[in-house]
Amino acid sequence: MKKTDRQENTAVLSEEIYQERINFLMRREQNQVCAVYIDVTENQMLAIESKALRRDRKEIKEQSVKKWLEEYIYPYFVYEDEKIVFCEKFRRCVLLERFEQGKMQMEFRNCYWDGMQEKKMYRVEVNTFQNPNNGHIEACAVWKDETTEYIDEKIRQIMYQKDYVAVGIIDVDRDEIYFRSFQSENVNLESGKRMSYSKCVKELENRVLAGKNMEILERCAAIEYIIENLNISGQYSFQIGNIDNHVQRCTYYWFDKKRKLILMVVDDMTEQQETDSVTGGLNREGFIHRTEEILKSYPDEEFSIIYFNIQRFKAVNDLWGYVIGDEMLRSAVNTLQISFLKPLVVAREEADRFTVLIKRRNLDLEKLPELLHRTHIRKNTKIEIYGRCGIYHIPQGCNLKVSDMCDRAKLAKMAISNRYVRPYEIFNETMNQDYERRSMALMNLDAAIKTDEIQAYYQPVYDAWTKEIVSAEALARWDSVENGKMFPDQFIPTLEESGYITKMDHEIYEQVRKFQKKRRESGKKCVQIAMNLSRMDLMNQEFMDEIMKNTKETHGNEDKINYEITESAYTVISEKGVEFLKCIRKEGAKLLIDDFGSGMSSFSTMRDYDFDIIKLDMGFVQKIGRDRKSNHILIALIDLAHHLEMKVVAEGVETKEQAEFLENHGCDYLQGYYFSKPVTQVEFEKLLDETS
Repeated sequence: MKKTDRQENTAVLSEEIYQERINFLMRREQNQVCAVYIDVTENQMLAIESKALRRDRKEIKEQSVKKWLEEYIYPYFVYEDEKIVFCEKFRRCVLLERFEQGKMQMEFRNCYWDGMQEKKMYRVEVNTFQNPNNGHIEACAVWKDETTEYIDEKIRQIMYQKDYVAVGIIDVDRDEIYFRSFQSENVNLESGKRMSYSKCVKELENRVLAGKNMEILERCAAIEYIIENLNISGQYSFQIGNIDNHVQRCTYYWFDKKRKLILMVVDDMTEQQETDSVTGGLNREGFIHRTEEILKSYPDEEFSIIYFNIQRFKAVNDLWGYVIGDEMLRSAVNTLQISFLKPLVVAREEADRFTVLIKRRNLDLEKLPELLHRTHIRKNTKIEIYGRCGIYHIPQGCNLKVSDMCDRAKLAKMAISNRYVRPYEIFNETMNQDYERRSMALMNLDAAIKTDEIQAYYQPVYDAWTKEIVSAEALARWDSVENGKMFPDQFIPTLEESGYITKMDHEIYEQVRKFQKKRRESGKKCVQIAMNLSRMDLMNQEFMDEIMKNTKETHGNEDKINYEITESAYTVISEKGVEFLKCIRKEGAKLLIDDFGSGMSSFSTMRDYDFDIIKLDMGFVQKIGRDRKSNHILIALIDLAHHLEMKVVAEGVETKEQAEFLENHGCDYLQGYYFSKPVTQVEFEKLLDETS
C-alpha cells in the first residue's frame, strides 16, 4: 500500500524534528571535545561532532560503535582501570538494560591524553531515549573538557587558605608541574603553564633560596622523598628561608593518588595555631595533632618519638643574643629534617627542645652522637652545639596520648648518665619509677634534712706531681629510708628547676663547715674543700650573707671553703651575685669555674671575671689520646690558664694514661675515679689520716 501525501508529509516533518533533536543534543559548547549520536539497537553510529570533523549518518554509513571507540576513544585513556570501567558500562546490552529500568542518563569522569599528549580530565555525559519513528533506542554521548574545573574543585576540597605564594599540580609520571597560580617577583615561573618539575626546583634553588636552604629543598622536594612521606601521612611539608628572610612552607598533598598527581602549595607561614613562631615549623600542638593522625592511619607501622634538647642553650642567648639563638633553633629544625632519621614530623616543643616522629627502622643509634654535635658558624664565630635526646619506642596498640609519649621520651633524656659517652637514652618503665622518686624529692626534702638523709660526700683532689690530697669537692648524696640511695641526677635537676636547691646547698654547706671545724680543733690534717653554688644560691641574700660572715671569720685559715660555679650559671647570675663573689674572693675564698669547655665555653668569661682555678670538663679528659687535635686543645687550655695565673684541675681522670698525660703537660691537680670515687665523711677522714 502506498503512503498518502499526508503520511509522507508527516514522515518528512518527523524526520526534521528528529534531526533538530540530534542537532540540539550534539550542539557544540565551549568546553566540548567530542560528541557522538548512536543507534543503540542497531549498534550504529548516526553522527559525530568533534574539533576535527563533523559527520552525519549519511557520511558514516554503517560504521559500528565498537570500531569507532577502539579507534578514537580507547587508545587515549591514561589509566587502564578507567578504560575497563568505561568499556563495561558503555556497552549495547548495558545501555538497553538501563533504558528498560528507566535509567536514561549516565556520566563518567576519566583522564585522557589530548592531541598534544597532555593529560586532560573529561566528563562524558550519556543520554538515552527512544526514536518515535522506528522505536529504536538511541544515545548521545558528549565528551567535555573539565580539567580546569576539576583542578579548582580538588583544590577547594583540600585547601582552606587563600593567600599562597604558589599552587601547582605535579604529574609524577611525566616529571611536570602545572602552576595554577604563582606570585613571586624573584622567580621566572608563570601561572597556567607546564614545565619540568626538576627544572622548577633548580629555579627555586638559584633564585629564591639562601644558604643551607638550597640543600634542604634539594632533599626534601625530591619526588621520591615526597611520595614516601605522603604514603604515610597523606600530607607532607617542610620550611625554607628565602632571600627576603621570610620562612616559606612547601606543603604537598595527594591531589589524585591513583593518577599520581600531587598538589604543591607554597605559603608564607602566616599565623597558625599549630605553627611555631620562631622556626616556622610545627609547635607542640601541631606535633600532637599530626602524630595522632599518622598513628591512627598506620596502626601496624613501628614508630618512635625522639625528644631533643640543646645543652646550655640559655648561655647562647645571654652571650650572643636572641637573634643568633633563634637562628640556631631554625638550624636545628633544618638539621633534623634532612637527617638520616627521615622524620615524618618535626616540632619545636618549647625553648631549646624538639620532638620528632620517625619510622623506627630509620633509627641508627651509632649515628646519633654525630647528629647531636654540630658546629654553628656565624660570620667568623664558631659555636659548638651539643645535644641530648630521649627515645620512646611506641608499642603496637599503645593507648597513651601523644603528649604522654612525648613525656616518656623526655624522661629518657633526663635519664642520660654520661652525655659524652652516650648522649641518648631509650625509655624503659624503670624511668617512671625514677621520675616518681624525683617528684618525691620535692615533697620530702625538708624531712630528709631533719632526719640526716642528706649527706656530704667528698671526692679528693690530688696534686698531679706528688699525688697527695690537696683539697676535695663536697657533693650531695641522698640515702632515703623509703627509696634507698639516690644519685645526684635523680634529685639535683628537680631541685634546681623548682628553686629548692638552696635548701640542699645550705645543708651541705653546714656539714662541710662543721667538718672543717672539727678537724681543725682536733689538730688533724685539714684541706680546702670546694662546694658548688647554684645560680639560685646567688639570688638568696640570706645565704650569701651567711657565707660572707663565715668567710671573714676564717680569713687566713688554710682549711677554708672554696666555691665552684659552672660557667653557664655565671652568665645568668645577677649583679649582686657577681659582687658577692668578688667580695668573698677578697676575703680569701677561692673561686673555681666548673665544667669549663662543656659545650658553651666562652673565653670571654675567663677574660671578664676573676677565677683562681678552672676545672676542665671531663669531656676533654676522655678524649686524651684519641687524636692530636684534642690533645693540642687540652694542652693549649692548660697553658692559657697558667698565663692568666690560674691553676687547673682535670675532672674525670679514669686511667693511668690520662693521669700521666696531664702530669706531663703541666696540669696542676687531678680528680677522678682513677684516684678515688666520692666517699663518705668517715672514709674521707681515714684518707686524710693515712696521708698526714
